[in-house]
Amino acid sequence: MKKDCFIKSVIIITIIVAVIVYIIQYKIDDWFVKPGKKYLVQQISENWDTKAEFLKNSSYKDSVGILLKYYLNNIESMGDIVNLDDDLFFAQFDVIIKDSIITDEELSKLTQILKKEENEKSTIDRN
Repeated sequence: MKKDCFIKSVIIITIIVAVIVYIIQYKIDDWFVKPGKKYLVQQISENWDTKAEFLKNSSYKDSVGILLKYYLNNIESMGDIVNLDDDLFFAQFDVIIKDSIITDEELSKLTQILKKEENEKSTIDRN
């Protein structure tokens, strides 16, 4: 291989690697994560009534749906404090909908979890 060809190859490969790293580091959220999140929130919003048919009709059924939509809309801003693997909100949400009866106590637990995460988010933003 000629010296000229080798140098051009190294330069081109370096530029390609730099572009790939830049895209992964700065643009992947804009291209994949944000549209995926919007799609997920839209699907949950549209399908909440059909997916929640097994829940007993109560005044709290709509409130739980609204809390879920609010949480999903704001999960990106809570990203520093929310770990989806061991997320307390989703764990509590699963417990609430298992028995298909939503009580005032269960709804207040979910609300308290959201308030706690919002407060933690606001203290992180201040620093």
